[in-house]
Amino acid sequence: MEVKTASALTEKWQSFAFQAPEYSRKDRYTDILAQLVDIDSTDGAALVLRGNLPPFSEDHLHDEDIDILMKAVGDCQPSKITSIDLSYNSLTDTSADYLAECLKTPNSTLQTINLSYNDIECAGAETLSTALQFNDSLVTLILDGCKIGHRGGISLASMLQVNKSLRKLSLSATDLDTDSVIALATVLQGNQSLTSIDLSRPLLHSKLEETTIHISRMLQVNSTLRELHLSKHAMTDTGVEWLCRMLRENTTLTCLNISCNSLSRDGARHLSVLLQHNTPLSDLDISYNRIEDEGLVHISNVLAKDNRKLTKLSVSFNSIRDEGVCALAGALKTNTTLTQVAIWGNNLGEPSCNAFRDLLESGRLLPECVDVMHYKVDGISYLARTDLK
Repeated sequence: MEVKTASALTEKWQSFAFQAPEYSRKDRYTDILAQLVDIDSTDGAALVLRGNLPPFSEDHLHDEDIDILMKAVGDCQPSKITSIDLSYNSLTDTSADYLAECLKTPNSTLQTINLSYNDIECAGAETLSTALQFNDSLVTLILDGCKIGHRGGISLASMLQVNKSLRKLSLSATDLDTDSVIALATVLQGNQSLTSIDLSRPLLHSKLEETTIHISRMLQVNSTLRELHLSKHAMTDTGVEWLCRMLRENTTLTCLNISCNSLSRDGARHLSVLLQHNTPLSDLDISYNRIEDEGLVHISNVLAKDNRKLTKLSVSFNSIRDEGVCALAGALKTNTTLTQVAIWGNNLGEPSCNAFRDLLESGRLLPECVDVMHYKVDGISYLARTDLK
C-alpha cells in the first residue's frame, strides 16, 4: 500500500521506521503512517492510536512502535501533535520513558497524553513525573487502569508540587493506596493549577476513612479544583458528612462523583444540607449507592425550595421506589435549573413512569437529558433505559 507523505513528520516516521535495524514490526508501518498523514493538514491535531479500535485492536502497539514514533515526533519539533491517545495497548514502562524524553524537549507541543489501560507501572509513573517537573506544555495526563501503585502515586504528588501547567490528572483504578491518596490530597491544598482529578477505585484497606477526611480538608482550602471523582472509595455516611461540611466553604468545585460507595439515606441527608447552601456544585453523581426513598426525598425537598445551582443529578441504582422518584419529579416542576437527570436502575412503578412521562411530554425534560424514555403497553406506562447525550 502506497501512502503519500505530506509533512516533515511523516517523512521522519518513514525514515526512522525503514532505517532502524531494531524495528521489526514493519506490519505496523502503514497503519501508523496513515494516522500521521491524516493529521498533516491540521494544526493542533490529535494522534489516536487506541488499542481497542481498528486497525490496532487485533495487534496492539508495543514499546518499539512508540520508540520510533517518539523519535519522529521529537526530531520534528515543533510538530503539529498536541494530543496522543495510546490507551488499551500493550505498552510498558519503556514507552513511558520514550514519552518522557519527548516531554523534556524545549519546544514540546504535547498537551494531552492518554496511556490508560496499558502495562505501565510505578517506574513509568516516576519517569513521567520527573519529566513533568520541567515541562510546561502538558495539560492532561490519563493513566487509568495502569498499576502505578504507592510509588507511582507518591511520585505524581511530588510532581504536583512543582508543575504549574497540568490541569487534569486521571488515576482511576491505578492501585493507589491510603498513603498515596493522602499525599495527593495534601499537595492539592497548595496546588493552584489542577482543575480536575480522578482518584476512583483505590486500594484502601482501612475502614477509618482517612483518605476521605484528608480530601475533605483539602477541599476546604483548595481554590482551583472544579472536578473530583471519588467513585469506589468505600465512603460511608460518616465520610460524606465530613465531605459536605468542608464543601460548604469551597468556592470552586462544580462536579462531584461519589458513585459506587456505601451511602444511605443519612448520607443523602448530609448532601441535601450541602445543596441547601447553594455552593457552586452543579453536577452530582451519587449512583450505585443505597439512599432509598427517604434519601431522595431529602434531596428533592431542597431542590424544590432552595437549590438553584445543580444542573445534573444521577441517582441511578439506589434502591429508590415510587415515593422518591415522584418527589424528584415534583421538585422538577418548580426547579428550572436542574436539566439533566439519571434515575434508571431503581424500582420504577407506574406512578414513577407517569411522573416522568409528564415531564417529558411537557418539555420540562428533554429526551437527550434523561436516561429513560416513556412507552405504553395496553394503556400502562413504562420507562425504558436510554443513553444520556
